[in-house]
Amino acid sequence: MSVRIGIVGAGSSGIACAKRLAGYPDVEITAVSDVTRPTRDALTKMVGARLAVSDHRRLAADPSVDIVCVCTPPSSHKTIAVDALTAGKHVIVEPPMAITIEQADEMMEVAEKVDRRLFVAMSDRYDPVNQEMARIVEDGAIGYPYMVLGTYLENDLDRLNDWHDWLGTWDTGGGGILMQRGSELIDLLTFCLGPVEAVGAVCTRFAVQSLNKAEDTAILDLEYMEESSAQLAITGAGKFSTWPREFTGSAMRLEIYGLEGAIRITSRTPRLTTVIKGQGRKEIEESEISTDLPTDMYQDFLDSIRSGSEPLATTDQAREALRVILAGYKASQMKRRVETMENL
Repeated sequence: MSVRIGIVGAGSSGIACAKRLAGYPDVEITAVSDVTRPTRDALTKMVGARLAVSDHRRLAADPSVDIVCVCTPPSSHKTIAVDALTAGKHVIVEPPMAITIEQADEMMEVAEKVDRRLFVAMSDRYDPVNQEMARIVEDGAIGYPYMVLGTYLENDLDRLNDWHDWLGTWDTGGGGILMQRGSELIDLLTFCLGPVEAVGAVCTRFAVQSLNKAEDTAILDLEYMEESSAQLAITGAGKFSTWPREFTGSAMRLEIYGLEGAIRITSRTPRLTTVIKGQGRKEIEESEISTDLPTDMYQDFLDSIRSGSEPLATTDQAREALRVILAGYKASQMKRRVETMENL
């Protein structure tokens, strides 16, 4: 029997979600909801859905939907997720899961109360390259990982400069580039280094001119409970970059330095490179990686619903990533180090 999916939000995130889910033989996209009719109709036609509505509550109430995928701006995640859960549907939410800890807690509490599953699409944990990086660190091959340097570049300058676009706004987006892209990057570091204890940050609108937008660039200093440290630089104004050579508007690089070696992962080939004491430098192809962990996020979610097991990416992890983001905003505003357990 097919699992029937309803997608709320027919923009770029909804389209990407629909394209991935359409590749599963046991998945059928039966409904689409979006407040903008041309956008809604286009996605409905693309996936062959039987139901197209403007109100997400009608989609959630429809018996032809088993799972609701929330692909809307972050400020609406809590309301749509809670409405869908209350209607008896399982829910998948694009990150960030919400824009406040209170919203995230309400979503989790409602899911538990109504005995439905809530998932957050934190895909980085499902990448075999990231899993291999975490395994190398956990096995101690590079020794004590004392420092991490991470960079994420994205060219969203036109959207961020568009006054009418919700991206990067406080009211609809919940913040700028840190809120939009920080969840998975922060969670990836947590995957390797454990929980964050404190945050220092600079979050500023350097390049964007629209006064209704939040930061286009964020630099975070992260202190971990295991006494490692990381610096994470994120920008949505990456129109130009010298790296990688074929930069086309998006790139990621993460370097972990240990006392016995170092690891680098990037979004370009070769994606994983290690230098380990006594072994020298090695570039590892993805085809060489063997992992026992799930590598298909949506399949892991579907399996979790059927079996009642926990997925690799949990809502607790998504909530902790949100807490670090909010600590970063507070640290930038207060111009001081902020512990993640403070009132955010």
